[in-house]
Amino acid sequence: MTTDEFIRDIIPLQPAMRRMAEMILHDDAQAADAVQETLTHLWSKRWKLDRVDDKQGYCMRALRNECVDMLRKQRPTVEADSLADTLADTSSYEALEAERRYRRLEKAIAQLSPVQQMLVRLKFTEGHSTKEIAAITGLSPSNVDTIMSRVYSLLRIKLQ
Repeated sequence: MTTDEFIRDIIPLQPAMRRMAEMILHDDAQAADAVQETLTHLWSKRWKLDRVDDKQGYCMRALRNECVDMLRKQRPTVEADSLADTLADTSSYEALEAERRYRRLEKAIAQLSPVQQMLVRLKFTEGHSTKEIAAITGLSPSNVDTIMSRVYSLLRIKLQ
C-alpha cells in the first residue's frame, strides 16, 4: 500500500476509530492514544494491507486489540511474594482447605465451554466489568449476563 492509498483508505477511518476507542476505554485521552498507536502500527505494516479485503474491519480489529492491551496494562497484579506471605499467615489446615476448593473450582471451570471459560477468565482473573467484556468479545452486555448466569448455575451444581 502506497502513502497515497494509506491516506485515501485508512486515514478517513479515524473518526470511527476514535468513537470505538472511546466506547471501549471510556477516556478521551486514552482513546486518542489508542487510535494513534493503531495508526502507527498500521503504517508500519502498510505493505500487508494490500492483501486485506475489508480494510475498515481490519483497522477496527487492530484498534480493539490495542484497546484491550491498554485495559490489561491498567489492571493491578498480585505479587507472588505477597500471596505467599498471605498464605503463610493462615493456618496450614485453612491453606489446605483453600487449595482443595481452588482445585475443585479449577476442574469445574475446565468442563465449561470455551466461550464460558473465556468469560470467566475476563470477569474473575482480569477483573473486567460486563460492559468491558461485551466490548472485548463483541457480545451484547445482556448476552454476557445470560452466559455468566448459566456459568454460575453450572458451577454451583458441579461444586456441591
